[in-house]
Amino acid sequence: MAVSAILFSKNFKGDGMKRVPVDQLLKDKQLWNEFSVSLQNGGVAVIPTDTLYGFAVAADCEKAVTRVYEIKNRSSRKPLILFVDRVEELENLGFTLKDGLLAQLKKYWPGALTAILPAPGHPQLRAFNFSTMGVRIPNHQMLLEIIRRLPVRLLTTSANRSGDPSDVNPDVIASEFAGEIDWLIDGGILPEGMASTVADFTQSPPVILRQGKIKL
Repeated sequence: MAVSAILFSKNFKGDGMKRVPVDQLLKDKQLWNEFSVSLQNGGVAVIPTDTLYGFAVAADCEKAVTRVYEIKNRSSRKPLILFVDRVEELENLGFTLKDGLLAQLKKYWPGALTAILPAPGHPQLRAFNFSTMGVRIPNHQMLLEIIRRLPVRLLTTSANRSGDPSDVNPDVIASEFAGEIDWLIDGGILPEGMASTVADFTQSPPVILRQGKIKL
């Protein structure tokens, strides 16, 4: 593994957080394997998305999910969001979809729409303990490649303390979370992002819970 593949936070103090350019992560096989194994074993990453930077953990690892809630100081009543790389994954994971819903979601995905659906009881999602689940396909090609390659599913949430604004600058995120996360996947300074629209598709017509980038 090339030494240049890993950049440490400016405030790095021996805590083990690895700051890696997203393109380098995808090119370097050894580095990728290290990242993948880390997530499988409870690691917490911050990743770039098409809206904001977000925490990402394996959806089958309760230890990792608990760490994110502690880092964010997030209420245990607020679920994390599942990222998938393609619509067909919903059926692979056992989601029950109403007639026409798949076609409706394809109009907005990949994109900044989080769809609330009945949660399936799939083993790869066993760290998720809510009756409904928010799902999104981000419009970020390198992130989609990460999702596609990983052997685990990703649960995500914005990379900030609960109640604080999210940041699009990885330097700010590194300074804030260097001692608490394992990986910062650096996608540079993101465009000033608006959070995704959240819509409850368990109701008909769907109910907007948070208005964001996309208007239904």
